[in-house]
Amino acid sequence: MSISEVLYNFWSGFGLSAYDENTVPDEAVIPYITYETSDDFFGSDRSLSASIFYRSPSWVDVTQKEQEIAEYIGRGGRMLACDGGAIWIKRGSPWAQRMAEPSDSMVRRIVLNYEIEFIK
Repeated sequence: MSISEVLYNFWSGFGLSAYDENTVPDEAVIPYITYETSDDFFGSDRSLSASIFYRSPSWVDVTQKEQEIAEYIGRGGRMLACDGGAIWIKRGSPWAQRMAEPSDSMVRRIVLNYEIEFIK
């Protein structure tokens, strides 16, 4: 699998729809995850971000999803096989940040910072 396919499978593996941040369809229904990717990983690490979106009056559900993802990645990261090697996905710093969504006061968004390293 390509790195893009691996990242799609990773982010969609948490029970929510996942979209490359530039491909969210107009008909997408919250909750969902958006994530950044890059086609150029070879030879260096990349710092990227993902966002978890929930529509709720509280932060409980979105925070639980953030914690689920953090636990899956773990403190040392997680290796994911891909064409030509593997990618090592790690929590970035800061890991999670709550963000206001000005267009809808009921939308709860947590931005996750993550790092990817290609391992050959």
